[in-house]
Amino acid sequence: MKPKPFPPDKKLLSLAAIIWLLAPATQSVLMGAPSTPSSLIGSLIAPSSFGERFFTLAYVILEHMGWWLWPFGRDWVLRPLDPKALFAINLLFWLILVLMLRHAWRLRKYNPWVVIGLGWAVLWLLPVGIAIELGGQPFSQAYLLAPGLGLSLMMASLLIQCFRIARRPRSPAPWKQLYLLVGIGLCVWVAALSVEDSARWSRGDAERIVHTAQTNSGNVAAAVEWARLEAINGNPAQAEALLLNAERAAPWYGEFPYAKAELLLLRGDAAAAQFYAEQLLQKDPNDVRAKALQEASEHQLTQAQP
Repeated sequence: MKPKPFPPDKKLLSLAAIIWLLAPATQSVLMGAPSTPSSLIGSLIAPSSFGERFFTLAYVILEHMGWWLWPFGRDWVLRPLDPKALFAINLLFWLILVLMLRHAWRLRKYNPWVVIGLGWAVLWLLPVGIAIELGGQPFSQAYLLAPGLGLSLMMASLLIQCFRIARRPRSPAPWKQLYLLVGIGLCVWVAALSVEDSARWSRGDAERIVHTAQTNSGNVAAAVEWARLEAINGNPAQAEALLLNAERAAPWYGEFPYAKAELLLLRGDAAAAQFYAEQLLQKDPNDVRAKALQEASEHQLTQAQP
C-alpha cells in the first residue's frame, strides 16, 4: 500500500510558526535580549584554508542546529579546546550529518517535511561553515532565524505525525502508546525551548562568562574572560592555568597577550607585562590598550625602584 502524502495544511504551518517563535534564537532577536559582553567579541575563528573549513563544516552545521534544538545549558558555539580531538570530532560530525540526511531522505514518502525542513536548515548554514564570519564569530543567533524555519517545520511535522498515528484506529496498541509518548515528549520539548534562554540572559555578565566557560569547553573567549575574573578575585594560579590551557588549544586568539600582561601586572611582575605590551605595540603602534598596559608597567616599575 502506497503511503499517503503529508500535506502542508494550516495546522502544520501554524504549529511550525509557534515553534519558531518559541525558539531562543527568535526570542533573543525579536525581544531585544541583552547583547553579548564586548569582552567576548573578537576574532574567534582561527586562520584556516578552504579545505580546513570544509572539514569542519559538519561540526559547524550540527552545532548551530543543536543549539537551536537543544539550548539547555549551552551558549555560543565555538570549536573544542582539545586540538588532539579535532580530527576525530570532525569525522564523527560528518558521519552524524550524513546519517541524518540519509534517514530524512528515506522518510520522504511518509513525511516529506522532515527532509525539506532539514535540507533548508543545512543549506542556510553552509555559508557559515565555509565563507561567512558572522561579526567575527562562527555563531550568530540572528542568522539562526532562517535555518530555524526549516527546523520548526521538521519538528511540527514530526509532532503532528506522532499524534495522527496514535489516533489511528488500525494502529497496534503498543505503537499507539509509543507514538503518543513521543508526541507528548516533543510537546514538552517545544514548551521548554525558551526556559534556559531566559535563565541565561537573566545572569550578570560575570556569571554568564563563568557559566559559558564551564558548559562549553570550546569557548576560548569565555575561558580567557574567566581567567581575568579569577585574577581579579585573587586567584592568579587558577587564572594562569586557564590561560595556558586555552592558549595551547587556540594560540591564534589575539586576546592572550593582553590577558597575560594584565595577570602579570596583578602579580607584580611589571617587567614581563611590559614585554607583552611592547610586542603588541610592535604589531600596532596605535593600540590604545597596549599603550595603557605599557604605561601601567612603567608606573609599577617606577614605584618599585628605591
